[in-house]
Amino acid sequence: MRHLVAAFIAFSSVGVVYGQQNAPPTEFEVATVKPQNPNPQRFSLASIGPKPGHWLFLGPLVKLIEQAYPAYGSDNLVTGGPPWIRDPDTKWDIDALMDPKTPRDQVPPMVAHLLADRFGLRFHTEQRMVPVYVLKMARADGQLGPKLKRSAEACVAAKRARQPLTAECRGPLAAAIAGLNLPVQQISELVQYWSARGLDRPVIDRTGLQGYFDLQLAFDCAPFAPISSLIPNRPCSPDGVSLFTALQEQAGLKLEPSREMADVLVVDSVRMPDRD
Repeated sequence: MRHLVAAFIAFSSVGVVYGQQNAPPTEFEVATVKPQNPNPQRFSLASIGPKPGHWLFLGPLVKLIEQAYPAYGSDNLVTGGPPWIRDPDTKWDIDALMDPKTPRDQVPPMVAHLLADRFGLRFHTEQRMVPVYVLKMARADGQLGPKLKRSAEACVAAKRARQPLTAECRGPLAAAIAGLNLPVQQISELVQYWSARGLDRPVIDRTGLQGYFDLQLAFDCAPFAPISSLIPNRPCSPDGVSLFTALQEQAGLKLEPSREMADVLVVDSVRMPDRD
């Protein structure tokens, strides 16, 4: 069944869920939205900082929509709307002020509110057949690669109990994709993050793995530049190893192209914002 959804209604439902004393803020305290003049810098950037309490964005509107609704974090999962929302030369420069203590997971609904208020975004979701990558085990026997290991039980227990982690449980992290004590879903999300920027397909986890893992994955970041340059102390492989090869040889995983039914966000209406 096709459900019509307005961005402001979707955001309001978040407020209803909390709907209690000390509920998280439902919008940025103030936000400036300005068109960015065309320039060679064609990538998108969304970040917290460098000033405490500031959320910054630079990019076309489709990337802002993906910030508000991370489940649709690949361009082929956001469709409809006028051509300018995807035009790399039609960027929006946003500086939004919020409480410095705002948790990161509360930022997307605040961005959703901004989209509804300033851009008049309305949309619905539906299922469509789309190109995807399926993340699977590379070997029939299910053996992991040398750079993907099960996390130490003590580290997992400390993380679950939200206790301070020892040096062994914290790192070091010295690869383009790296993390310790990661649930399988988070590994899939990390692969999704990179694939969405260099390969532009959503990733579906079909590894069948359970538990927590440590991952150190080195590969050629050039196809993902300049996003890769924004991640400090995460060296790229100098020998041109692709993400596909690194996953298979280092992690014992593989990405297989496929087409599957997936939820898609369809833009029904949107407008250029008023100038600040």
